[in-house]
Amino acid sequence: LQAGPVAFSSARKETDLHSMPPRRNAADVVAAAAAAEGLSPAAVAAFAGLPDLTLRPCRASALPPELERATAALVRDNMDEVFAASGWDEADAEEGCAVGEPLYLLLLDARDALLGFVQCEFSVEAGEPALYVTELQLARHAQRRGLGARLTAAAEALAWDRGLAQVVLTVQTANRAALAFYARQGYGASCCSPELCPGEFEPEELPDGSVGFSYRILQKPRPRRAAEGEGGHG
Repeated sequence: LQAGPVAFSSARKETDLHSMPPRRNAADVVAAAAAAEGLSPAAVAAFAGLPDLTLRPCRASALPPELERATAALVRDNMDEVFAASGWDEADAEEGCAVGEPLYLLLLDARDALLGFVQCEFSVEAGEPALYVTELQLARHAQRRGLGARLTAAAEALAWDRGLAQVVLTVQTANRAALAFYARQGYGASCCSPELCPGEFEPEELPDGSVGFSYRILQKPRPRRAAEGEGGHG
């Protein structure tokens, strides 16, 4: 059993992402982003050319029971082995200091069956307003078709459209496929990733007997062209 190339579960794991003072108005930006509704045209365009697929936003409180069960099943199917190799369990995927409730981007096929999803939160990370992606999962039969990159692009478009400065996520070190995937999508280590913070985080003994960190925090900043375009909106 191997997790797919983009399957991961994010968690805070006692990090200190929130210790840096937020930039002025960062909290206001996050609050507005959390309150906004719908998807931008750019997010919808991430699935252009795939008319049988639908990307549907849904707040956690409105998630139908059958889709709540389906999303949980995807996490278990993709992540059990990675959790075991990392010394994690589902309880480690705890909520952080988010504003509002989590938002799902549900990828559905023509019969409204779940193919994959993004779960994300709106928060201030390292002083900047951020979209924190806590889950990105694809059903096994939907993997290796480019859908993970499209889901990532849709989440990023959502973040830029709502004025956020970055997309942040956590990947287990044992999930090498996910680390490689996000590197290809332009993600790099956050300044708060434990391997870049000597003295702030203690290495731990991992299930394979090695000593290190079981996770990395990755970040992608808002593209300059997106930030420059903000001035064109009245």
